[in-house]
Amino acid sequence: MVSGKEQCLEKLERKLQSYFGNQLSIYRSEPFFLEIMPANVNKAQALEKLLKYLKYNRKMLIACGGGLNDISMIEYAGIGVAMGNAQDIVKEKADFITKSNAEDGVANAIDIFWADNKKIMSGEHENN
Repeated sequence: MVSGKEQCLEKLERKLQSYFGNQLSIYRSEPFFLEIMPANVNKAQALEKLLKYLKYNRKMLIACGGGLNDISMIEYAGIGVAMGNAQDIVKEKADFITKSNAEDGVANAIDIFWADNKKIMSGEHENN
């Protein structure tokens, strides 16, 4: 992980991605953090392996996040939930935007979706 000014990390991210290509996963988890991981290591892949082990499918998965490193799991999940205080790009990728971390956004998402798990199984959900 590299920490620094957003503009500097944007340049570094582009340079490293052009140099390493698909050999490494290079992304910013926050505007001021640049993460460098082995290729194809991300939250979506971890969840995919967990679901396979548990014999569940991704339609049954709700993933909540707010950082740039959460985009892969938000896109992968049956229901991708962005926190109210998430980066704008994360909110754009999400199926639903919940309350902020400070407002117990994960609990809010659970109340909405888990309480009526038919919404999860059928894919019926609205963005509140």
